Amino acid sequence: MDQSKAITKAVTSIIQKEPVHIQFSKDSKLVLKRIIPLLLVYRIPVEGKDQMISTLVKSESCSLVGKSSDLDFNAVITPIIRQLIDEFGACQLIEIWQDKEMDTDVAIHISQKSALPIAQKFIKDLESDEQNMFLSTAIKKETKSPKNRDITPIINPLAEEFKQLLYMGIALKPHYNDVTTGKVYPLILRNYREIFTKSLRKSFLEFIRLYTSLKVSQFRMLKTTELQPLIMEIDQNLASESQKFDFLLLVSPLNTREAWLQFKKDKFLKSPKFRYRPMPIDPELVKRNLYNLRIEDIDDPTIAYLFRDKRKELDAMMTMLIDRGNEGFMHGSLQVFGNVNDNLLETAKAILLVYEQHSKKPVPPKKMINATEFAKLAKEELHYLRQQFPSLETGVRIREDITGIMVNRGVLNISKYYEVEASRAIALIQHEVGTHIVTYFNGKSQPFKLFSLGVPGYEQLQEGLAVFSEYMVNELSGDRLRIIAARVVAVHHMLAGHNFSDTFFLLVDHYHFTEEIAFHICTRVYRGGGLTKDALYLKGLMSIITYIREGRELSPLLIGKIREDYIPIVEELTQRGLLNNPILKPRYLAEPYLQNLEKIKSGDNIFNLSNH
Repeated sequence: MDQSKAITKAVTSIIQKEPVHIQFSKDSKLVLKRIIPLLLVYRIPVEGKDQMISTLVKSESCSLVGKSSDLDFNAVITPIIRQLIDEFGACQLIEIWQDKEMDTDVAIHISQKSALPIAQKFIKDLESDEQNMFLSTAIKKETKSPKNRDITPIINPLAEEFKQLLYMGIALKPHYNDVTTGKVYPLILRNYREIFTKSLRKSFLEFIRLYTSLKVSQFRMLKTTELQPLIMEIDQNLASESQKFDFLLLVSPLNTREAWLQFKKDKFLKSPKFRYRPMPIDPELVKRNLYNLRIEDIDDPTIAYLFRDKRKELDAMMTMLIDRGNEGFMHGSLQVFGNVNDNLLETAKAILLVYEQHSKKPVPPKKMINATEFAKLAKEELHYLRQQFPSLETGVRIREDITGIMVNRGVLNISKYYEVEASRAIALIQHEVGTHIVTYFNGKSQPFKLFSLGVPGYEQLQEGLAVFSEYMVNELSGDRLRIIAARVVAVHHMLAGHNFSDTFFLLVDHYHFTEEIAFHICTRVYRGGGLTKDALYLKGLMSIITYIREGRELSPLLIGKIREDYIPIVEELTQRGLLNNPILKPRYLAEPYLQNLEKIKSGDNIFNLSNH
């Protein structure tokens, strides 16, 4: 595009607050994805483009990347800066370049006194990065305009007309390149880009707070809401691969009932032989499809992280399915679902001891309800949710090929042979419908399918929240807490090398569970070859209690199937307009149950959660 016409177009876009993309040449482009008082500039040197700097600059809301041979940088930048100053009262201009000869890893070049606090903020955030890259840094105070050592200054910030301009030059030593060949180290480059992105945005927030009329409460809001087509394509492909299989169904035995009868017949001395569903996928083909996804080409580091994390989890699950029925499965489970640490184990043992006397008390026969009756209660709860979201598409199925109950992609599945104490029904409805179905559909309302399918490691928070919902509706019994604790003990015992019968007798003889309950606990733990997932129920419950005591709200946890350390990511994407608020709120987060939250805040702990 003709340079003068391009400048006019850019200035008009700023006035109208409309995004604009202007291609000057093959290598030179101005992009204003969002009109904010910031412009990042990268002048491509004659010897060639620095991949890290180019990608970093382009991933921001407002950028100019190009060659000096293609355009007059000063002529393009000056009217843009003037207009941004008119609109916002001030503007920040940042030029980034590579410098192999520096004494430090990063140098911030400034010539204005007003730029010092912004430069200091950038350095502080860079030095406190989570990647532990230990970069050496320096602030270089120039008497004239900050500049790249190899080319003329891009603009003179000391000029009278730019009193409201803050200009900062950032020089990087390219440790992400091989010094001999110049080839990129991909993982180091990725880490550089992520920490520089975060530091740039935080320092920009400081600039906005100190120098502009723009009101932004958090730096994450400053990022573009525009998404590459590639992002939606990869999200769709990850979802497609995830939906080809149901992991828990594939690792849950088909013959639990028959296995229990045979186990009794063998006087509990022979480990049961479980049968599983035929594999509907080729795990190796799924792996190939996953690594054909071009996640490395995504400009947005936050979303790229989400996708890489999910791909890694799916890859590990495919390995587990390949190893289903042998010891390799358990090693994969440790990678996906984690281990049992000492604190979790000791807490589980303490729960078993604290509630043991309760379990020994004689109890009158309890009223039981069958699968059909439970399904009716579940449908009533779904009606409650449809009052909030009338187009909710879900249902309840009674089937013969599962044990117990489980939610599968928003549908509640109930075993034909399922029976539950009537007093436990409300708790289980909130566990399955109020938590698992609610988070599925809240996740499904998001632009990214990942939030309904589950981010990597979501099970701990999801199951902890589901058990906590039982407490909220006053139906978390001592017996239920003992079963959740026993699962932890059983997982630990299995990991220590004990077989099914050994763990069964530990639960029966030492912890006084009935033979049938002990069998079902062991079945869950030993299925597939050794599944550590069941330890997450107690671990997640403990995390929820800590979370509430810190004064944090439960509502953000219901936005989809997330894990706790994803909350900052969820907040970022929500503030950027890329995630929606939850469409469904479970019954247990409404009156009359909210008083139970106050009990936790007041000091109730896991040893007095039982409501009866």
